[in-house]
Amino acid sequence: MPPISLDEMDGVSLMNRVDTKYAFSEGALGGLLDAVRHDYRVLEVGGARWTPYATLYYDSPARDCFLQHHNGKLNRHKFRVRSYGPSGACFLEVKLKNNKGRTDKRRIAIPGLEQASAPESLEFIEAAAGVRPNLAPQLWTYFSRITLVGLALGERVTLDTELTFAQGDRRAALPGVVIAEVKQARSDRGSSFRQGLRRMGLRPLRISKYCVGSLLLDPALKHNRFKPKLLALQKLVR
Repeated sequence: MPPISLDEMDGVSLMNRVDTKYAFSEGALGGLLDAVRHDYRVLEVGGARWTPYATLYYDSPARDCFLQHHNGKLNRHKFRVRSYGPSGACFLEVKLKNNKGRTDKRRIAIPGLEQASAPESLEFIEAAAGVRPNLAPQLWTYFSRITLVGLALGERVTLDTELTFAQGDRRAALPGVVIAEVKQARSDRGSSFRQGLRRMGLRPLRISKYCVGSLLLDPALKHNRFKPKLLALQKLVR
């Protein structure tokens, strides 16, 4: 695929969007990329097209964000800090999932992953979320990502592999699993990538890396509504 740079990709930031997620076996990734190679450019940073990410999720001590997601509450927030691989960029991000199924992401650059409690960070969280929640670091996630940008549509596709989760001295992983996310200004099933997944017999799977990692490390958390998704992911593990 032809490359696209970070600067070029700014025109397809899609901070307000519709997300469609999928999970499938890593063994299917090569064929899928080959099938859509004429319809996308791939993000390249410093000659690399597979970028390591690190994310630290924040939640209340009572895990309000987790429980809201589990219970299907709309107009819910997610709070995280993320390091974007070799670019060195680090952001504090607040994501809102609204009652129309859209994702609205707001973010500010911060100097390091542990800076979410700085005064300016708390001010940003309050401005973005409308409240100042009682947040504490809850879960680390690590993965490698390929990012595609559509040639014909306002669309990004992220492909996350090598997923690892950490909480204190506990670790869990999903080896061999790919979590794909199609990000569009409006949901469009005519997307080449979504059509490729459909030909593979894959349907969307609404999953959250934060919720999945939390449950893998703490099965005592409420999880009735997540059981089918966890089983689907476990079947894909290499």
